Amino acid sequence: MKTIITDEKDERFLKLVGELDKGYYERIGDELSRYDSYNEFKNPHIVILALDNDIAVACASYRVFDNDSVEFKRAYVKKEYRKRKIAYNIISQLEKLAVKNGFKYSYIVTGKNNEAAIKLYEKLNYELIDNFGQFKYDDVVICMKKEFEF
Repeated sequence: MKTIITDEKDERFLKLVGELDKGYYERIGDELSRYDSYNEFKNPHIVILALDNDIAVACASYRVFDNDSVEFKRAYVKKEYRKRKIAYNIISQLEKLAVKNGFKYSYIVTGKNNEAAIKLYEKLNYELIDNFGQFKYDDVVICMKKEFEF
């Protein structure tokens, strides 16, 4: 298994994001559509893909949130590759890239019932914070933050 750095235009990334969204819609339903504009790739993303024999099996990305911060987005691992610490590893790599690029913090927004994601981010030392921005009064999601160590 190897990883590569790419961007939000990479077709392999977009295919994985399509699978991620399909799974969310199957579990949550059309209510999820209210987040579509938030998840659009309007701004550049740094993307890491995990490849198994040159086939993309996992992804995660970040986009600039503000001068000091990034927001991690679109973390996904194909079902047959889960429970192998792939998500943990690619997010850790993204964190190192963010630090290298001068960022001090990372934010994550995820569903409050997305237990697997919440456990992963807790293992990565993210802490629950008050919801911000468009999520301030949204009781379906939670927001998390991590201060990078230098």
